[in-house]
Amino acid sequence: MSTAARRKTEQDVVSASPPPGAQKAGFWSTKSNAVLRQWRALSLERKFLITATLTVGLSMATLGYWVEKRIRSGWIQGMAETGALYLEGFLAHHVQALETSRSLPAANQAEIEDLLFNTSLGARVAIIKIWDLDGNLVFSTNRSDSHEKLHSGYLERIKAGQVVVDSDTDDHVEELKSQNLSPKLIEIYAPIYNLKTRNIIAVGEFYEFDRFLQKEIRDVKYATWFLIFNVAVIIIVLLHVIARKTSRTISMQQELLESNFARAAALAKRNNALRRAADRARLNATVLNEAYLASIGADIHDGPIQILSLMMLKLPDSGPQVMPPDELAKTIRKDLEPLIQQTLADLRNLSVGLVLPEVEDLPARDTIDLAITRHEHQTGTLVLRALGDLPEHVPRAIRVCAYRVVQEALNNSYKHAGGHGQRVSARIDGKMLEIVVADSGGASTRQPGSPASRAKLGLRGMESRIKALRGNLAIARSPHGGTEIRATLPLRS
Repeated sequence: MSTAARRKTEQDVVSASPPPGAQKAGFWSTKSNAVLRQWRALSLERKFLITATLTVGLSMATLGYWVEKRIRSGWIQGMAETGALYLEGFLAHHVQALETSRSLPAANQAEIEDLLFNTSLGARVAIIKIWDLDGNLVFSTNRSDSHEKLHSGYLERIKAGQVVVDSDTDDHVEELKSQNLSPKLIEIYAPIYNLKTRNIIAVGEFYEFDRFLQKEIRDVKYATWFLIFNVAVIIIVLLHVIARKTSRTISMQQELLESNFARAAALAKRNNALRRAADRARLNATVLNEAYLASIGADIHDGPIQILSLMMLKLPDSGPQVMPPDELAKTIRKDLEPLIQQTLADLRNLSVGLVLPEVEDLPARDTIDLAITRHEHQTGTLVLRALGDLPEHVPRAIRVCAYRVVQEALNNSYKHAGGHGQRVSARIDGKMLEIVVADSGGASTRQPGSPASRAKLGLRGMESRIKALRGNLAIARSPHGGTEIRATLPLRS
């Protein structure tokens, strides 16, 4: 490979690889996306518990830090004031000469230096300095430069009777090292009073060892953090308990809502199915009504109208009579009477099929028995009954449907089986009324000219009535001949 080709390949590799900054940004983007996915996968309870724990923990940590600072500041100020009173008790009678003089006698200076070595004050105080009210250094146990000046801000506060504490001794590091002292000292400025007039006559500055103060502050700090930690744990535990209980309540309510939603969806689906069934039933009722009207018209046309037409043909002409009137009347009566009887019978049968007997006050058992009895009177056949103990109070719609079912089933049995072996049974099966109409088969009594669709029309009407009441209809053929019609109707329409 040539040098130019090698350089081009290296440039392509460099240009194809992303810069380091982009690689780092992509790494953190992948990490953040993974964390977000894990966070979204957590349940609501866990999200709340994590958030509450972090919030309470940070809040308690901030509160603990603030309380510790406040306690430390308060303790330092309190210890300083106590130390100032303690120091004044040692120094006050040694500096009374400053009431009238700008310097301390040598004897008083020696007495003050002796306090650091021969009394308990030396265990607490490392250095003692005395300043006059103009801020000039009068005396120092570490032989400090006498040209030092006290800070004016400190001086004004001390003249007002305050105790000033300065825990930052960095500006005296060299001075303390020259005395082989640790810089961990507390610098305290306090007024010194005249023992009689209680007027401020000087300013006392002393460097107190902080080991006693630090021990007290450390004990208080540990106690404070222990208390805050326990309070935080109690709050977090209570929040966890509340969150768990709330989460369970929400889960139960969510499950209940889902169950109610599923139930509502099922009811809506069922209502839609019922609505469609009601629409179909209404349409079928319209069709059946038209079919019934057509059937009635066909029965009237094929029956009474045909017979009346035949009667018209049998009437004698209006021409000259070849027969005496009495014999003519007898002949006419003999020919027309059978036709008139048949016409009346056909009209009675049509009216019986159209007019429903009064069943308002009849119980279910008597309603079924009435349908059987009327069929027996009309056809001259015998129907076996097996009617069980039926309830007294059954809705009228159920009783009317039961009457029509028995009527239509027996009529079909008479037409197609000659009424042989007719039997009707009725019983209660749970909350359903079960009616069975059966026959043993036989020769049909249907006239050859009558259409077979009328029987099917009756069965369709029976099925439509039963389904409108949420019942069931089953038609079965017996292996030994005959037909069984089984109808089940709910006791509540």
